[in-house]
Formats: sequence, structure tokens, C-alpha cells
Amino acid sequence: MKNDSKALRNIVLISQLAICVMVPTFLCLALGIWLDKRFGTWFTVPLLFIGMAAGARNAYVLAMDTIRQEKLKKDKAQQDEIDRKVEEYRSRKKIPVKLRGDLC
Repeated sequence: MKNDSKALRNIVLISQLAICVMVPTFLCLALGIWLDKRFGTWFTVPLLFIGMAAGARNAYVLAMDTIRQEKLKKDKAQQDEIDRKVEEYRSRKKIPVKLRGDLC
């Protein structure tokens, strides 16, 4: 079950990345074509590059956020495991839990 949810999450991430790249690219392309027809200029190529750059930036931000979230989730799981093992050790050895302010 866990592998299924991870596979589904990866498919969703790939879809999001594709949409984040395609939308600004096609919007800028459409705007460039419209401006070319309207004013007889050649805005299409520069706007296409701007759209691709914006899409690449969006994909980068999305990927970095996803990596950051995965790292935080992994770190939290590791800390929970450490806390569980410490509590298990303390309960087995009957070691009293000291308060943080009690250093003496």
C-alpha cells in the first residue's frame, strides 16, 4: 500500500512539473503570436524564451519544495524513532527522566 501511494505521489509530481512548465510557455507563445498579428512585430521569439525561463523557474521551485518536504518528513520520522528508542531504554533500565532545568 505504501508503494502505491508513493507511486501515485510521483505521478502527481511529474504532472505538476509538466503543467508548471507548459502553462507559462504556451501563454507567452500565445501572447507573442497575438502581438505579432496585432502590431506586425516579432514578439513571439522573445516571449517564448521568457515563457520557457518562467516555466523552468516554476519547475525548480516546485522540485526544491518537494525535496525540502521529503527531507523534513524523513527527519521527523528519524527523530520519532530516536525518541521511541530512548523511552524504551529508559523504561527498561528504570532511569529517571531529568528535567531540562535540573542540571545539577
